[in-house]
Amino acid sequence: SVSRAPDKYTMNDTTLPPSRKSNPRRRRGNGGAVRRGFGLHDWMNLLRRSTDLAQRRGAPIRRDISLEEVKSHDKPYDGWVVLRGKVYNIGPYLAYHPGGSEILERCLGKDATALFDKYHSWVNLDGLI
Repeated sequence: SVSRAPDKYTMNDTTLPPSRKSNPRRRRGNGGAVRRGFGLHDWMNLLRRSTDLAQRRGAPIRRDISLEEVKSHDKPYDGWVVLRGKVYNIGPYLAYHPGGSEILERCLGKDATALFDKYHSWVNLDGLI
């Protein structure tokens, strides 16, 4: 007797090809992955080893920075933001941001507190940037 193929084939997850859809919970602005050498661990190592990451060149920390001055620092190579009343030079951090640098680049030269707190209210800024 000749065996005949069934009229309908059933597929299950062991026979289906892997899905090409990205997981929406893991989606990132930079294509979904952190580039090698630019993860949180790499950033923390850089913070520990750097002697002048904020590019102050020995100048003391200033407390009198106006929003007008912050607005003039709106480029990725010289990017400042205001977060919770403090001014941060986040230019060196842009490439390390897991959500992609584009998100932060839109905030350069501005007060980014509302956007930051929307997604990262639990983050200790002083220990990260």
